[in-house]
Amino acid sequence: MPKFKFNKLVRDKIVEHQLASGAKPRYHQLDDRRHKAALVNKIIEEAREILLASQADVAGEIADVQQAIDDLTAKFGLSNATITKAKKAKNDKNGSFKNGIFIDDVEVAETDEWVAYYRKNADRYPEVD
Repeated sequence: MPKFKFNKLVRDKIVEHQLASGAKPRYHQLDDRRHKAALVNKIIEEAREILLASQADVAGEIADVQQAIDDLTAKFGLSNATITKAKKAKNDKNGSFKNGIFIDDVEVAETDEWVAYYRKNADRYPEVD
């Protein structure tokens, strides 16, 4: 019998479906900390799949991302109202992502308050010449 590595979070009924089909999954339930991390990884995994999905499948992939976000929201004990409030505050301050604005790089004065932030987060904002 062939064996395939999953090493990932799956929807709650997947093991049940596998067992019903005669498969032999080896699985365990994650503790809270690992569950949160696995949900973040699931969001990344499913988000990547959106780009590969056909038009017919894209809604399902977005649904997977949304489900993982909803479950992560609950894991952190947050309500949808709290998330909506945070989203509105961010949108009011900085806008949304609707217009597709993409910054290639930014040149700032050495005295700019953002320089320290960019340097502290050099993995996301590497300094270039």
